[in-house]
Amino acid sequence: MSKTIIEFSIPTDVYEQAKVICERNGLTVEEACVRFLEATVACRDLPFPYTQQDIEDAKKLGVTMV
Repeated sequence: MSKTIIEFSIPTDVYEQAKVICERNGLTVEEACVRFLEATVACRDLPFPYTQQDIEDAKKLGVTMV
């Protein structure tokens, strides 16, 4: 299976908080991201309920693609 490398930046505080949550669940942040994308493909949508306000709030976090 071929693989694609994804690089992106997020605020350090968001990463650090996510890292703690992932570690509590036995995952690295990278493994959690892969699981999220797999669930997204399986659901053919985001794998959780969300509103337009949620999307706007997420954009305010400052996630940028590199």
